[in-house]
Amino acid sequence: MLDGHLVRDPHDLHAKVEAQLDQAAEEVSRRCANQVDYQSIRQAVAAAYRRLSDKAKFQSFLPILAARAAHRDLCQR
Repeated sequence: MLDGHLVRDPHDLHAKVEAQLDQAAEEVSRRCANQVDYQSIRQAVAAAYRRLSDKAKFQSFLPILAARAAHRDLCQR
């Protein structure tokens, strides 16, 4: 609480985003039938997330969009 208003902890938000990106990377790994190692997928998801978040007005669906971008880049060659 800050001046009577509920304020989100920015550390908590970061942890939630990281957990969502982990889940997104696991889904991409499953969809790629383990053709690409997990670390490469996780890095691609994080990079796509950063790229998308620079221009996004809404953050809600960014992990899903980042997963789609990573899947497209890594598994649909």
